[in-house]
Amino acid sequence: MIPRRGRSGGRIGTTGRHLLKTRQGHPIFLNLKMKHLSFKTRLILCLCLFGLLFLFDCSKKEKAPSTLAPDFKLETLEGEEIRLSSLKGRVVLLDFWATWCAPCREAIPHLVHLYKTYHEKGLEVIGMNMDKGDIDVVRRFAKSMDIPYPVLVTPHEVSKAYGVTGLPTTIIVDREGKIRQKFVGFTSQVSKQITSAVAELTQE
Repeated sequence: MIPRRGRSGGRIGTTGRHLLKTRQGHPIFLNLKMKHLSFKTRLILCLCLFGLLFLFDCSKKEKAPSTLAPDFKLETLEGEEIRLSSLKGRVVLLDFWATWCAPCREAIPHLVHLYKTYHEKGLEVIGMNMDKGDIDVVRRFAKSMDIPYPVLVTPHEVSKAYGVTGLPTTIIVDREGKIRQKFVGFTSQVSKQITSAVAELTQE
């Protein structure tokens, strides 16, 4: 016997077997005795089916692309200018920090180690200092910590552009100038995650 068409656009045979297809053509079968179901029950079933179809389609969507890092041109503690876009082709780690921030001070030796380990593999580390007082205090602090990478005097506009709401904030930019990772705070677990991200991106 040739199956007849149901109201939903699927096919209903004599056994009450209901066939629907997703947008990709995958069949979904339901064994229903439609005439024995109330209107309310059929409505609920239809809503559930459409929900399943929606979830199936969404699972196929690709992730959104990474965000392009906002460009800036700032001066180092020594008065040299650095423009972020000029570092394209290298992995850049931006460390937003301040001398009065205890977790920031704890993170610096780890960042120094990363710089010495991965600099030849394409890593640049930039200290984005957020101190508002005497810049000489920052210079003395950087010297006492033996920081080998440049430290920039960072205005509020730049930290705002990067969505910095707490210190330290570590942002990792890939070779194409896109933000790939963002970490707020510093713990042993965060240090491992930063190291892993740097190791992965410098291999790309």
